[in-house]
Amino acid sequence: MIAKAPENGKRGHDTYGLLGYLFGPGRANEHVDPHLVAAWDPEWLAGGAFAAVQRGWLSRLGREIDAAMEGHEVQLPGGHVYHVVLSLPEQDGALGDARWRDLVDEAIGRMGFGPDDEGRGGCRWVAVHHGPSIAGNDHVHVVVNLVRGDGRVADTYRDWPRWRAWCLDVEARLGLTPTSPANKTAPLRPTRAEAEKATRMGREQTSREYLRKIVRTAGASATSAAEFIDLVRQANIRIESRWAADGSLAGYRVAVPIDRSTSSADGLVWFGGARLARDLSAPKLAARWASAPGPWPPLPRDERDRSSTVGRAERKAAVEDATDVLTAARSTLVTLASDSDTDPTGRGDQLLEADHAESIANATLDMLVVTARAVEDDERGSLTAAVTAYERVAVIPHRVQPSIWAPIAVELRTASRRLARAGVLSRRGPSGVAVSALILALAALVAEIAAWREQAGHHQQGAAAQLATARLREYGAAHPAPARPVHAAPTLPAPGPQRPLSSLEGQRPFRPQPPPGPPQTGKTR
Repeated sequence: MIAKAPENGKRGHDTYGLLGYLFGPGRANEHVDPHLVAAWDPEWLAGGAFAAVQRGWLSRLGREIDAAMEGHEVQLPGGHVYHVVLSLPEQDGALGDARWRDLVDEAIGRMGFGPDDEGRGGCRWVAVHHGPSIAGNDHVHVVVNLVRGDGRVADTYRDWPRWRAWCLDVEARLGLTPTSPANKTAPLRPTRAEAEKATRMGREQTSREYLRKIVRTAGASATSAAEFIDLVRQANIRIESRWAADGSLAGYRVAVPIDRSTSSADGLVWFGGARLARDLSAPKLAARWASAPGPWPPLPRDERDRSSTVGRAERKAAVEDATDVLTAARSTLVTLASDSDTDPTGRGDQLLEADHAESIANATLDMLVVTARAVEDDERGSLTAAVTAYERVAVIPHRVQPSIWAPIAVELRTASRRLARAGVLSRRGPSGVAVSALILALAALVAEIAAWREQAGHHQQGAAAQLATARLREYGAAHPAPARPVHAAPTLPAPGPQRPLSSLEGQRPFRPQPPPGPPQTGKTR
């Protein structure tokens, strides 16, 4: 169970207007049976003196909810209406009105909206149920007037942690689908207005989702702020950068040229990096660029590579290098998970192991992003769907991304950049065999990350990692490795020197260096 605010916020000024929406058909006619399941005064419920719905009933209910506020002549600048949605996942089914009534009554008391010990001074509130959401979630809307019966204002300070604690308690008592404690890992979703605008324009994605994909791919492929900005511009996206006094990238914003707005000075809809995803802000990107060295210079091209900027030998080596690093990362994660189970020694060691595991989970996202780009290019197939599912898995609870990187996580990030440099990969012939091996190794690592997330109690992230694993295996089933040719393959130039794969034992964790400076030309302040 989760408690969430509507997309336009949890506070408002119009009690009657909100009730009108809740008892109306909804924006997509999804309100099939609107009715009260709980209220501060049970006479408003089925069988009560005020339960009969007739002309003027809704306006009278609104006036009654606001009566204490009007009588005490209290005005709240932020709005007196407090609106929260309590929602269950589809697999939990419907609770029924009686169970919802008990739960909402309990929540009102737990949140401090009820009367005092002498039964006085409670808020006036109702809970409305109108059938499942479009996604099939059973839910109720709780509407509270924050002005109490004695004229005081209810305390909503740090209300979300209190709602979260109550929801976790309800899950445990009723055997509902467990969710994770609030940890700031949930993705930033498009608003309803953005989704409706994309539908009107005939686009499959909102601007926020499209920009997040472009920016994430550029961030995973780049090694500096200058390269990042250049990659974003190559995708035909408008980008404006802001630089700090020390020359580092302090901020940026991006916009899709065809997405217009009448409310901005230049007619564009701009998104800052942090509005796309918590790990796409300029400081977070700069920390990741500084977390690992760039890849080796590419292997030389031969006479067959005249029309290509990257030779076949380099593409082959990049794929094999990525596969080897993924395999080593999985082995390291297995070792870390088994050590945490069998070695209950110092807490400091356990924290360091957790940091290393988190850094592997975080760096895996870059590998997944560049693999999807290299194999599917602009298609939106199973690999792209795996990236979308995995984005939440990579976020470290409360901290977004690591401050200490395991050596193998550094190798993952470097190998990702090398794979990004290789460009689009062919699915045919020997190259297709290598790509299939790469995706199998990636699926094995993501599956291990899913098990580790579940073991750590991060249920939502574990479920997201399981979904990403399913998408990767789905791609593997739909694109089996091509048969190896019976003739001898052409001799490729000998690979250049390769970095040895890092092992966790005997190495110090990598600490990020200061981020690189701005591009030398064309910068704006």
